Amino acid sequence: MASKAGGIAVLVLFGLAAIGSADSGCDNGNGDGDFDFDSASTCDDVVVVETASGNAQVPGDTSLIGDDSASCVMREGGGDEQAVVVLQTALVRCNGQSVGVDGDYGADTSRAVMNVQQQHGITADGAYGPATLEVMGWPGTGAGGCVTGVSAGSTVIE
Repeated sequence: MASKAGGIAVLVLFGLAAIGSADSGCDNGNGDGDFDFDSASTCDDVVVVETASGNAQVPGDTSLIGDDSASCVMREGGGDEQAVVVLQTALVRCNGQSVGVDGDYGADTSRAVMNVQQQHGITADGAYGPATLEVMGWPGTGAGGCVTGVSAGSTVIE
């Protein structure tokens, strides 16, 4: 006969295993919930993408130059300095956030990203990824305006 404490321990372990096996990523912006931050590449530079509203510089993974090179991720304490500067510039110029443009993805940048995420109704975790890319405005490469409609699948031109 199994003890009550033993049964509870089995249930707790089973519950923890189920939690650990769940997708720890977040939605990629298209509603399917299958984007996994842990397997995505870290933004290591900046790419220029083409959209219907103009060209914009966005954080990118230059080792993947192609349509999905803009599907990189950054979190507090990480990210290439140039990629973080582009993100911070976009937060200030096109998204109404107050954050220093210093290339450091610190608590202030995480908070600013979280504010943008909340404003657009996506998971507000302070981490930058494809869903955040899609909802943000980005400085255009032309006359200084902001560009919208950027996605991980936007055509990379530089």
